[in-house]
Amino acid sequence: MKWMRLRIHFPSFYSYRIPEYSSQYALALPLIAPSTIKLALVATAIRMSGKVSEGKRIFEYVKDAKVGIKLPKIIVVNSVFIKRLKKKKDQPGFQPSFGVREYVHFSGDLEVYLGFSKIGIPKELITYAQSIRYLGTSDSIVYVKSAEWIDKEPADAVFPSELSKLPEGAIIYPVKDFAKKVTFEQINPYSSKKAGKPYETKYCPILLSKRPKEGKNWKLFVLS
Repeated sequence: MKWMRLRIHFPSFYSYRIPEYSSQYALALPLIAPSTIKLALVATAIRMSGKVSEGKRIFEYVKDAKVGIKLPKIIVVNSVFIKRLKKKKDQPGFQPSFGVREYVHFSGDLEVYLGFSKIGIPKELITYAQSIRYLGTSDSIVYVKSAEWIDKEPADAVFPSELSKLPEGAIIYPVKDFAKKVTFEQINPYSSKKAGKPYETKYCPILLSKRPKEGKNWKLFVLS
């Protein structure tokens, strides 16, 4: 298997809702899901080339890549009460609403690993990886410090798995990855075809060195 390592820095906060959670009560996922980094690569390929066909080509290589992550030692999550407008149901216009959104602050850089079993990986993939500008929502701006090929599988990275295979005592977060038979049309938001079920849920463990500290609207995690 061929491995690519990305060193990622968030200059501000990161916010990506935990899968299946309400958009109104949007608790944040304090890590990067496999589908998030794969979709970012496909979107960047389209943006840089100006061709949807290039995004489709890259998708065929990244869709079944194995994704692992190495988080920094400390993670802080802030919970924010927000006022907003939402579209009226079956009527034109908007109405006032409110919600909760969490923002994640990492104490340092993250490392994301992608493992490719296919041969002939496009050399442009490194360029696209270095040019990712945000992950998930467009307000989660990211700076990719480096993208490089490495020889061995990272022993200290965390990989999503099935629930039965996760370590005891870990905090478990559900994450989305592409389903085995996913097609480009299923993840293309502009496709006229029905998306079906392009994603499957996996679970990612975070092991802490001690119990989290919590305040009125914040949590602090220290990883082991």
